[in-house]
Amino acid sequence: MKKLKTLLFLLVTLLAFNVSAQEPSQAEKIAELNDKVNGLLERAATSESDLAKLTKIKVSGYIQAQYQNFETPALLAKSQNYFSLRRVRVKFTYEAADGIKFVLQPDFAPGNLSLKDAYAVVNDRWTKSFSLWAGKFNRPNYEVEYSSSQRELTERSLVIRTLYPGERAIGAKLEFNPTSFPLHVQLAVFNGNDGLTIANSAGTNLNATDNIDYDNFKDVMARVTYNLALGNFGGLDFGAHGYFGAAKSNALKTLSSDYTTISDVKFGDRVSRNWLGGEFQLFADVLGGLSVKGEYIAGKNATIGYAPVAATSTAAAIPGVANYQNNFAGYYLYLIKNLGKKNQFAFRYDYYDPNTDITGKDVTIKGYTTTSATTLKTKMSGKGDLATSTFGFAFHHYFDDNIRVTFCYEIVQNEKVGVNATTGVGNYTEDYTQNDGQVVKKGLDYSKVVPQNVFTLRIQAKF
Repeated sequence: MKKLKTLLFLLVTLLAFNVSAQEPSQAEKIAELNDKVNGLLERAATSESDLAKLTKIKVSGYIQAQYQNFETPALLAKSQNYFSLRRVRVKFTYEAADGIKFVLQPDFAPGNLSLKDAYAVVNDRWTKSFSLWAGKFNRPNYEVEYSSSQRELTERSLVIRTLYPGERAIGAKLEFNPTSFPLHVQLAVFNGNDGLTIANSAGTNLNATDNIDYDNFKDVMARVTYNLALGNFGGLDFGAHGYFGAAKSNALKTLSSDYTTISDVKFGDRVSRNWLGGEFQLFADVLGGLSVKGEYIAGKNATIGYAPVAATSTAAAIPGVANYQNNFAGYYLYLIKNLGKKNQFAFRYDYYDPNTDITGKDVTIKGYTTTSATTLKTKMSGKGDLATSTFGFAFHHYFDDNIRVTFCYEIVQNEKVGVNATTGVGNYTEDYTQNDGQVVKKGLDYSKVVPQNVFTLRIQAKF
């Protein structure tokens, strides 16, 4: 019996020792648990860091779907009415750090895929008054900088569309916004010639690469505005902007817009493009909200010609085309009235005269003529010298903060030309093609107002 008890005791002791040897110590258990907690904390810290980066990214955008009907006979060769996507934009804004921002905005409109904005902004952390921009962004001008998603008419005025095609340019800008004074100053330097076509004798656009400067001349723009509070009545913003640029001459002559003054130039010389503009925006808290705003711009624009091409054994000589500098003037005036909280009415009159030295009666009558058939082409005044007036009417209905429906009708009127005494029709006429492909000779008589009115129904969705 004693032997059995002794054997059982030894067996139990051995088992207890075995179990004790296999189980980890308390210290080992704590160390293992600590490793697991540290792993979870590390993963949580990584996730928090990633989340913090994501919270610095803001995504916004809008889609503009529209239907348009054109009353211009010259467009009948295409389609007189159609549906389209005018703008499909997504804007990414990344706040990298306090005072540092990156912006990227592509436009996905079918057939017009392009990069609209790509720039960085560094804000002054000390005085909170200065900011430096670099990249591709809007030129300093009121209607250019006024977002297409907020504008009261479907498109910008003709003078702005002509002077600033594409609205954006690549360069750098310094802004000054003092915290204690309602002044806004912008000074920008751009490559210049963004969106312009500069063709050679073969019709090839020498300025086709948007990302590279066409010449060594930089364009300088400046804009200054001041905000004046008018008490309970509202507020008045007013200011001015200027453009000081040039393009490189590819011709040996420069012709002025009076068609009589022509001067000698060299290849690579500056062909100046300079203008000044004044602006105002009046906001009145009356009758539910009213605003009146406008801008006037005048100066000298230019197009670039090309040198003559010598004759070869297989081709005749091609006479050169002179650079062309034209004095111009243009302006627009808005009247916007809120109709309750959901509706808005807008009216705009805009006027653009691309050549203030030529009247309608001078078109095809006044021009530059040359006796040389191989040195320089004759240039006569034409449709490009005619002024255009546009009466625009728009009605907006806001379903909510994100959905807006716009009905817009624009009445476009051309400056009338003189009447030819022999034919009894205008000095300037233009052919157009019907839907069936038939060409109507001299169908557009510019001694009358050519029907160019446009109706637009647009639905805009923002997010």
